[in-house]
Amino acid sequence: MTDTTPGLRTIEVADDVYDVLKRTADSRDTDINGALRYLIEVPTPRPAAEDDDED
Repeated sequence: MTDTTPGLRTIEVADDVYDVLKRTADSRDTDINGALRYLIEVPTPRPAAEDDDED
């Protein structure tokens, strides 16, 4: 397996998506790139275990 070097990519997003990224960046005291990293790396919550004992 060969290692690839990271490259610079430009991603265009809608205004409402940019707004979410900006608010996330502001709340985490980072920039847009940091907000993207946070949103990509943040673990997703697992669904609650189903309870079959509903009676």
